[in-house]
Amino acid sequence: SITPTEIPTLTQPATLTPLQANEKIRILLQEPTDCSAPCFWGITPQKTTFAEATNIFASLGLHPKHTLTQNSHDLYDTDYHIQFALEISILFSVQDDIVKTLDVGINVPREVTIPRKWSAYSPETLIKRYGTPSRVEFSLNNIYPNNGISGSMMMYFDNVDMIVLYAGTEENFLKDQKSLTLCPLNNGIHFVGIWMGEEILYPQPPLIPLEQATSLTLADFEKLMLGDPNIACFNLNEEAFP
Repeated sequence: SITPTEIPTLTQPATLTPLQANEKIRILLQEPTDCSAPCFWGITPQKTTFAEATNIFASLGLHPKHTLTQNSHDLYDTDYHIQFALEISILFSVQDDIVKTLDVGINVPREVTIPRKWSAYSPETLIKRYGTPSRVEFSLNNIYPNNGISGSMMMYFDNVDMIVLYAGTEENFLKDQKSLTLCPLNNGIHFVGIWMGEEILYPQPPLIPLEQATSLTLADFEKLMLGDPNIACFNLNEEAFP
């Protein structure tokens, strides 16, 4: 005789208290989650169902709201604020009851903190976990006339459909205001953007490639990021930036 297969049912997890949720989120931002790549807080695009994602957020006291429907995808967003620490915004799309994409923004206070409060998504952690980036790109923009240069570094991991951007203004993104020396593991970054999924909702415009912006190869870049963070610095070629 054939024994019937028991079909598991999703149950609503116990909601953490605000203090417990705060501590849980701190841990999630500092310790990589053990889940299939790419994933954020246990949510994996193309695999996690909407109900499973909702349960994960609900356990942390978060309740995503439907914002709009775009190209047959339902978009939901939510945010979380850790007092005196970080602000996190999350946008995800759902199609056929499956989470398709995740867009995460982490706003970080300007002051430098070591270890970082978002170390699970720092360059060295991601390289150790996912391998050499497919490509690395940079930008420098004078969009803050009274506050110097805005700069960013973008890493692509095509093998897991993930893009991560690190941004900061001149006084904390570059080593000093007289040079274009970048120390991404050492200097302060005030925004981290994470995009996950095969077809991200809002594609990022191409920036200046690593090989054009610096004298580094991808192998050189990886070696620097996995080495001593205090000397993980390199010069940007000013002429490469319009």
